[in-house]
Amino acid sequence: MEIKHEGIFKSAQEAIVFACNYSSQQYAMSAMGKILQRGAQGSGRGLVGLDGAGQAGMVFAELQRIDYWQIAVLVTGRLSRRERCDCRRSCCRGWRANPVFEEAVSQLADHIARVHPVVLPVRAFRVAVIKKYFGEKDIESPIDIAKDEGIGSKRTAERYVKLIRDFIKDLEKDGLTAFAERLDNIGMLVSRNA
Repeated sequence: MEIKHEGIFKSAQEAIVFACNYSSQQYAMSAMGKILQRGAQGSGRGLVGLDGAGQAGMVFAELQRIDYWQIAVLVTGRLSRRERCDCRRSCCRGWRANPVFEEAVSQLADHIARVHPVVLPVRAFRVAVIKKYFGEKDIESPIDIAKDEGIGSKRTAERYVKLIRDFIKDLEKDGLTAFAERLDNIGMLVSRNA
């Protein structure tokens, strides 16, 4: 395999994960800090400090060139669901819901209701399906929500779950394709000839 051009990311997914996880608290390490860490530094790409922040910014700038709902799905899937909370109350046990994740899920639930009028009208059901799709574990089952709301049979609820999941999968697939093309065109992906 021969490298066509030097990029920095192996895939569009890797670029999104990097940008979403890049911490503004990162800083360039001193020589002593590097010695003490014994080689475990950064993302393995040499992106720390302003270089990393700049790269994350370029990834987000390219993301903004694709469809808004594709961006919403791609970024929501890579956001952390919880963030640290230092309130020291027993209500959250040191963790609380990430408000950015919650807002993105909320917007997607509303969008799905507009695009697919046959989807169950119960917003809590759509939110639960979307959160489950993105890996949230500590929530009520969408099937239980549908049952509590008295909406159809279990089979009907499962059909709606599948409809919503398929819609999100299609948005994600189309978004990754469009984003990968953008990154490849500007040389941010490592390209290889077979």
